[in-house]
Amino acid sequence: MKLFGLAVCLSLSAFMGAAHGETPCETASTRLLDALDRGDYAGATVDFDTTMKAKLSADTLSQVWQAIPPQFGERGAREPVQTTQLGEHSVVLTPLHYGQQMIDAQVTCAADGKITGFFIKPHH
Repeated sequence: MKLFGLAVCLSLSAFMGAAHGETPCETASTRLLDALDRGDYAGATVDFDTTMKAKLSADTLSQVWQAIPPQFGERGAREPVQTTQLGEHSVVLTPLHYGQQMIDAQVTCAADGKITGFFIKPHH
């Protein structure tokens, strides 16, 4: 019975942690980066809007993502996201560690949470 109570508490705490008020764009950004890290390039495009899907294919995304480690070093941790509002768009910036360097993954979303932009840029 004690193990069941512990399992329920852990399950509830995991649920509460996930429901901490993450914005739809933060969720989409995390899904995108998680899929890229798994090598699931088609899955990485699932939250792209129609224009993004037309302009950035899974194959192109694969080429870009796989070119990063040779340039910057082995993939490390992610820093906490920074989210800003730009008009009707949300912008999520996720600093990524690669070797001794950092780069930023910037994801821009429309109000519906669909990704309208994805950029890899030098860390600011």
